[in-house]
Amino acid sequence: MNLIAKSAVVIISAITLASPSVIAAQLSDADLQAAMEAKLTEQLKDEKVAAHTAEFIMNNLLTWQGEPLPLDQADSIIAYAFGNRIAENGNQSPGPMNKALADTVVEIYEKTGKPVYAQWEIAQEIGDRVEAKDLTAIYPKIGSDGTIIYLSTIGVAEEIVKLAGGADKLGKAVVVGFYEHSLRTINTTKDAGIEAYAPEGIELPHDYDEESGQPWTRDALIFVMHEIRNRGTNERTRLIEQANQDK
Repeated sequence: MNLIAKSAVVIISAITLASPSVIAAQLSDADLQAAMEAKLTEQLKDEKVAAHTAEFIMNNLLTWQGEPLPLDQADSIIAYAFGNRIAENGNQSPGPMNKALADTVVEIYEKTGKPVYAQWEIAQEIGDRVEAKDLTAIYPKIGSDGTIIYLSTIGVAEEIVKLAGGADKLGKAVVVGFYEHSLRTINTTKDAGIEAYAPEGIELPHDYDEESGQPWTRDALIFVMHEIRNRGTNERTRLIEQANQDK
């Protein structure tokens, strides 16, 4: 029996005897990944694909918190919106989740005094609680017909780099995002060339708005499934681009 198979046997035995909390305390990440790799090898009949998939699951589906940075080491604050409210006439307003994000940004700003780059929904809720010279709002694009063109997370990150005059101008950025959204906002910020981290010691917002104008942000379970799809799509895109470059 190889090492991976042995790890799987040990883990399965532990699972049958222990509660979830005990299992979580006893299993190392390496053991868990080895067990997943063994299971996937059996199912997919391809060790290479199984190994990559197990690593992806470990880093993207079983991990939801970004690497933290002490606030006294931060050079900038970046904040991503989450959900909104839509009135009967179609007008959008930030909604309670973006207000909670704004409160979090203000908390960090009061501790650091560092410049803030925030999507307009958060910037609007921040108001004058951050000095005007330190607050840059990120607005969506407006189409020729006057319609709002939604900015994706990477679109926001790229706009921040543009407005800052380059990723290097942002230094080490602490990223504020809704809890289940936060890891992807950090990783996407990194994809834009910014050195990005979670704000150490700060509790990120986690209370969902059942009346959000974005249906996928009304409930934690729905959003987690939405997030898993997005992370999978991002990895698929990366693999396709890599394959095209290798031709």
